[in-house]
Amino acid sequence: MKNLFLLLFIPLFFLSCVEVEKEFEVVIVEFGDLTSLNDNKQYGNFEIKVPEINDNVMEEGAVLAYIERAATEERPQRWSQFPQYNPVWKEIGDTTFSYLSYGEGFVRISLQSETSVEGIAETFKGLKLKLVIFE
Repeated sequence: MKNLFLLLFIPLFFLSCVEVEKEFEVVIVEFGDLTSLNDNKQYGNFEIKVPEINDNVMEEGAVLAYIERAATEERPQRWSQFPQYNPVWKEIGDTTFSYLSYGEGFVRISLQSETSVEGIAETFKGLKLKLVIFE
């Protein structure tokens, strides 16, 4: 029994002595106009400058994104993980997909649609995107 205690206690003791430092930064950006739109309007993207995404982030970090859901009389303000299902897209009458990618100094939100991304791009315009950037 004593040996079992030591086998369990010693690793826990060493793990409790290790200090893990997590470095992250929160940046809020806003959707503007589409940066690019292809000729048939089925693909477009927003490219937003984010200087906080540096080579350290590219080498060993990550970027998470959350889109703001503004407060209404029925519910409080909140953040939803991005990309996400958005009922507004269904109201537009089209299947539209969105996804986020990032590179050094920027994030890109790409939109792809069966017909046109212009409707959802207009819906996104002015919305806030919270980026949690881990180094």
